[in-house]
Amino acid sequence: MQSKITLVIFFLSCSVLSYNTVWSQERKKGSEIYEQVRELEPGERERVILKELLSGNFPEFLLGWQKITTRQKDASGNSRKLSLFVSPDYVSVGNKKDYFIIPLRPNIAQKFADKHNASLPTPKVSDLIYQHARLKLEPFNYIPRGTRNESTDIFYDHSRVIQAQMKASGFPPGTFIAGTKKDMVISTKLTDPTRPRHVSIYGWHKLNGKPIQPLYNGHINTYVDYSHGARLISNRVLIDGDEFNYREILKDENLYKLLSDEDQPLEKSTY
Repeated sequence: MQSKITLVIFFLSCSVLSYNTVWSQERKKGSEIYEQVRELEPGERERVILKELLSGNFPEFLLGWQKITTRQKDASGNSRKLSLFVSPDYVSVGNKKDYFIIPLRPNIAQKFADKHNASLPTPKVSDLIYQHARLKLEPFNYIPRGTRNESTDIFYDHSRVIQAQMKASGFPPGTFIAGTKKDMVISTKLTDPTRPRHVSIYGWHKLNGKPIQPLYNGHINTYVDYSHGARLISNRVLIDGDEFNYREILKDENLYKLLSDEDQPLEKSTY
């Protein structure tokens, strides 16, 4: 019996260590972080949010990787078995009972992803996530009024609306969800010479599976509004059972098609 207990403890320890994070000893609630940042300028708000994220102040379910297994064709036309591991929801601060789904600038999202050996989705991966999500919600949008939709107050209000939609649907926090945000994505547009410092967005799928937002890189990378979301994709990818790196796949002339619908591999896979 003792040996079995020891084995269980060892397994749990490895599972905790695999998160590669140090949880904050006194994690603030999402509502508390909202109050802390609501009147800050965007740049300062992002610095505070990054500090909270890197200290481990986010719901544990964000690292509860959801496995998506599908068959896709590589650039040579060969069918391959592809397995991805994705975060069940968009990046948030706080805890499971009180969290704030927070839109981020791409450089902040990238730093958080890097810490957890993860990346951001491509448009194709965004579509795959929507297809496989357990809960699909109707997108909720606000009427544009000046710069209101870029305010922290609207960010937080949108987070509360999404959580209310989830609760009304009978699903708990941490459910594999989609349809609630536009994805901040990586694509060949990251090396667009006419827009070298821009963010690419895509998605916000309607219930019929059609994205509201086509792939778009018209916003400067300091722009963010309530509809933007950062979803983590583990860099660990399985192809026909063998392990590959997500970022390297996207640069491979044959394999990139498994993760991208674009006409060529990505030269750049991070912000």
